[in-house]
Amino acid sequence: MNLLRWIVLPPVVLVTMALAVANRHIVTFSLDPFDTAAPAIALEMPLAAIVLIALFVGILIGGFAAWSQARIKLARRNAPPPPERPKASPAAETNLPAATL
Repeated sequence: MNLLRWIVLPPVVLVTMALAVANRHIVTFSLDPFDTAAPAIALEMPLAAIVLIALFVGILIGGFAAWSQARIKLARRNAPPPPERPKASPAAETNLPAATL
């Protein structure tokens, strides 16, 4: 897993840095889907900032999901085993009618 991180992480960082340098233009980030001309909630910021913020939020959400899954697995591993059910007699386990002669 650690080797995979060292193989994947550097190209992701390089592509992100290239996007940040190439996209320095100011854009309008709008949260109002109904009025595109004069949105009620809008921010003017560099496109690179929007990309980097989205990447950071995605990393946070993924980290939280992995952390919560690890806690669930640890709780299941440390939980006491369920009580065993009493075993039925071999005759009661079959659904076949009894043979009578």
